[in-house]
Amino acid sequence: MKKLSVSLLVLVVVSLSFTSCKESATAEKKVTEETVTTETKVDVNAEKAAKLKVMMHANPLPNYMTVTLSNIELLNIDDKQHQQLLEISKEKSPQAVKMAYRIGKIEAELHQESLNNAKKELLASDFEKSLELRTSLATMKLDCRDQVLEILNEQQWNDLVALYQEKMPFNNKTEMATLISHVNPLPNYMQSIQNDVIKLDEGQDEKLSKWSAENHPRMMDMAAEVNSLEKDAYELSINKAPREDILKKITEIAVIKRKIVLTKTDCRDNLITNILTEEQWKTLSSN
Repeated sequence: MKKLSVSLLVLVVVSLSFTSCKESATAEKKVTEETVTTETKVDVNAEKAAKLKVMMHANPLPNYMTVTLSNIELLNIDDKQHQQLLEISKEKSPQAVKMAYRIGKIEAELHQESLNNAKKELLASDFEKSLELRTSLATMKLDCRDQVLEILNEQQWNDLVALYQEKMPFNNKTEMATLISHVNPLPNYMQSIQNDVIKLDEGQDEKLSKWSAENHPRMMDMAAEVNSLEKDAYELSINKAPREDILKKITEIAVIKRKIVLTKTDCRDNLITNILTEEQWKTLSSN
């Protein structure tokens, strides 16, 4: 098998660096082996890795174009195919990166809004913006998949899928804290209380335990279902399933995520109204 000339991680993110966003301007500076120091390389690579992480958080579908462009020789892609792929990447990659960062920005704002005791209706409305962007991003990634399928022959596609599954398999989130933070942008107030951020009296502890018993198992089930649906979407895409089937999974994920955000907000409101003192809430929301 032909050896890859550059590490997959670096090359995977190269095609994402066409974005015109100000926050990625430094990463877009062209550097060469002769002029860049090792320290600078580490900094640039870390920024690109962070960008890839943002993309993977925003959408579960495979990044076909980036992996294809990083393995031109290995996949036996000719010059004509290479040029077609580059043209698509140049057009689509900046848009995809911009959407992914926008999703992250909205979720950060939602986190702070929850701490600021924003009304449930406002949180739901703002969260809807992130879901709409996720659907748009999924649609764009499916457009990319279909374009790659048109350009590559069957053997090249099969080799790409095998390479992708080997190097970038679906990130199955088995650790519950990681999964909850992935599916829910709001603060995990219950976890903070369990970490002794504030001290509860016996009555408060009893009320909190009752709420947890009634809602925590359902929350865990919903989070696990999101993970399962994201894995389904990933595998359907690789198996060349119709885009309608994949977008249906994205819609199902959105439905569950709405319920998670609303449940998390109900938890916050219950803490404020029925369990914590005003001083305790201030302490909790400031940590």
